[in-house]
Amino acid sequence: MNKLDSSTRRPKQREHTNKNNDNNIKIPTDGDNGFHLLHIDTQYHNFDDLIVTDETRERLMSIVLENKSTKQLFAYGFQPENKILLCGPPGTGKTLSARVLSSEIGYPFAYVHFDSIVSSLLGQTATNLRKIFDFIEADKFVVLFDEFDIVGKKRDDPHEHGEIKRVVNNFMQMLDRYNGASIILAATNHQHLLDKAIWRRFDDVIYFDLPDGPRRRQLFAKYLRVMRREAGVNPDGLAEITSGYSAADIAQTCERALKRSVMNDSGFILQDHITWAIGEQRRRMRAIAGEDV
Repeated sequence: MNKLDSSTRRPKQREHTNKNNDNNIKIPTDGDNGFHLLHIDTQYHNFDDLIVTDETRERLMSIVLENKSTKQLFAYGFQPENKILLCGPPGTGKTLSARVLSSEIGYPFAYVHFDSIVSSLLGQTATNLRKIFDFIEADKFVVLFDEFDIVGKKRDDPHEHGEIKRVVNNFMQMLDRYNGASIILAATNHQHLLDKAIWRRFDDVIYFDLPDGPRRRQLFAKYLRVMRREAGVNPDGLAEITSGYSAADIAQTCERALKRSVMNDSGFILQDHITWAIGEQRRRMRAIAGEDV
């Protein structure tokens, strides 16, 4: 976000309204197979749904405030931050944060399908990206490029062929030239794979880490509150024995325990249900990490 003095041309004001609605959007498609390049929907989330550090919450709330205060910012020669890189381990809240931003700002949520964008045809991937940028620049969306490292990876990687390197170059050029009102969010679990030049294209970088003990307690309390708990089921104790669990791991653990309670017709969650679910999730985590289960 750069300050402009009075002698510099003011930024193009992006005050147009959404011309589309969820039922009347002509979504761009891949020229090779005709698949949609984005999925558009409306989100209904708020910051109460998000359990992250205070710093991360404040930075996300700042994005909301800036993009709701465009007139004031334009009056002083500023642009709102609208190109944000979200990085950190899987399951730590990056996608949910994007959905919260969409809901809080009031823009439709546009999820980019990389499996449709990346094509085996020479030049088609860059063409698909161009279609997406043209589409989002014409209206207002919160756009999530998930698994961003697919098109943002290091260009000096000897294992990648020339087409991917051209795609990275094209993507950076599109980010540089972008002047729309949509908010572009790029999320990755593997920030170490990103090309160094990519980082400079974003207005801000927000890191999501694994939840600490207090946040794990909040997560257990949140997901288990839908059913009565046995006296011994204590979120504090559960937080202590789940170090290293992501928010998604805890959500899956609670879902397993709740399902087991329902199937056993217990009427409330037993400590045995939680203990079993934690063990199952730990086994799953070891399998994903390639460890012996």
